[in-house]
Amino acid sequence: MDRKLLGSGVLALGFALLGAACAGVEESPPSASEALAGEQTAYRARAAQGFAISPVPLNTRGLDGRRKAQVGLGSYIVNAASDCAVCHTGPAGFLSGGVPFFLDGAGHVVWTRNLTPDPATGLHLTLHQFKEAIRTGRDFHPGNTVQMIVMPWTTLRWSSDEDLEAIYAYLQAIPAVANAVPPDNKNDLPLPASTPFPKHDYTDGDVVRKLKHDQSSFDPRRGLAISARPEPAGLDESTRAAYGLGSYIASAFTHCNDCHTHPDRTPDFARINTAAFLTGGTVFAVPPPFQPVFHQVRTMSANLKGAEHGFFAEPDATWETFRAIIHTGTHVDETPPRALGFPMNLVAANLSNLLEDDLHAVYIWAKNLPPTTGASDQERQTYARLCGADTDCLAGETCYGVTHECVGGPCASDADCGACQTCGASACQPPAPDSACLASAQ
Repeated sequence: MDRKLLGSGVLALGFALLGAACAGVEESPPSASEALAGEQTAYRARAAQGFAISPVPLNTRGLDGRRKAQVGLGSYIVNAASDCAVCHTGPAGFLSGGVPFFLDGAGHVVWTRNLTPDPATGLHLTLHQFKEAIRTGRDFHPGNTVQMIVMPWTTLRWSSDEDLEAIYAYLQAIPAVANAVPPDNKNDLPLPASTPFPKHDYTDGDVVRKLKHDQSSFDPRRGLAISARPEPAGLDESTRAAYGLGSYIASAFTHCNDCHTHPDRTPDFARINTAAFLTGGTVFAVPPPFQPVFHQVRTMSANLKGAEHGFFAEPDATWETFRAIIHTGTHVDETPPRALGFPMNLVAANLSNLLEDDLHAVYIWAKNLPPTTGASDQERQTYARLCGADTDCLAGETCYGVTHECVGGPCASDADCGACQTCGASACQPPAPDSACLASAQ
C-alpha cells in the first residue's frame, strides 16, 4: 500500500479519537487507551514517512525500535514539517552549514551551523543544550555572547519536548560532514544573551493560554494552545481537531509567520505582530546562486489572511487548489501557472512531503483562522524577474541592467509590478537606489 495513503488512513483514525477530547465534549469520549492508540499509530506513520523522505542514509545501528522511530519522526519534522535544509545545507553537504546571512551594511553577518555529528566541526550540543538553544535562543557557538539571529527559534520553541528530542535524534543519525563554519560578527548588536521560555504558558499571540502536552508528538491540543489568533467559534469536533493539528505544524515548525507577517514581531520583540498576521509584504533578495535557477531577483511574501486581499479570502482557495500549489510549486490558480517565489518554492517542496492528513490540517487551520483587517491587508507584488537582455523579458519590457530585472510592463498601480518596483506613467519602473523597499530586503 502507498505509504502516504496508509498515513492518511491512520491519521484519520487519530483525528476521530482525538476530536471529542479536543472539543471537550462529554458524550462518548474515547477511552485513554483508544486515544493513546491513535497517537501511537500516527507517530509510526510519520516516522515511516520520515525514513522514506530522508535525503541521506541514516545510522540507526544499536537503536531499539522506539529510538529508531524517534529518528524517523525527526526526519519527518526536518524534511517535511519544517525546512532546516534551506538554510543549513551548503556546498559541503546536507545540513553542513556555512551559509552566510548578511544582516546589514555594517559588516554584521551570521553563518548557519553545521548540524551534522562531525566531532570537530558539527553539532556539539548535548540534548539539554540543544533544547535550551531552541527554547531560549541562547547561542552556544564559541565566542558568541548574544542570542541567535535569523534562526527561527521563536517558532520552534513552542514544539513539544518529544518532537525536539526527535529532531535531535535525527541530527545524530545523519552522516557526519567536516565543515568548519566561520565566526559570526554580531556580538556588538543590542541583543540579550537569551530569552526565558515561559514553560507553562503560551505568550506569543493575542491570547495567553496554558501550555501542556510536552511529552506528546504533533498534539492538536498543544496546537490549539499555540495559535497566535483567537480560536474561531463554531468548529465541529473533527474540524477543531484538524485545526489544532494544523496550528501545531504551522505555529511550531513551518515558520509561516516568519515570512508572511511583516514585521513578524512587535517592536519590542515580545510577541508575534498579530496586527499584520499573515498579510505578507516581507521582501527577499534572492541569493545570486539561485537567481539563474529560479529566474527571480527579488520576491515579496504573499498576503494569506487579509480579509479583503488575502489568498484564503478568495472563493477558489479550496483544499484542492492549496494542495496543487504545494505539490506543483506553482500558482495553479493563474493562467499560465506561475512558479512560486523564493523561498516559498523551497518550503513547498518540503511541505509536499507531509502526509496527506497533515497537509490538509494545515489548510484547515489557515482557512479557518480569523482574517486580518486594517492597513496591512494589501495586494502584494509578485517577484521581480531576472534578465540578461531584453529578449529575456516579455513583449514591451526591457532589461534594467543595474539590477538585471525586467521592467516596463503595463501597470495601474505598484501592485501590478515586481517586488520593490513602482508604477509610473502606466509602466513598471525599477526601484530607486534609495528605495526603502530595497533596504528592507532580507
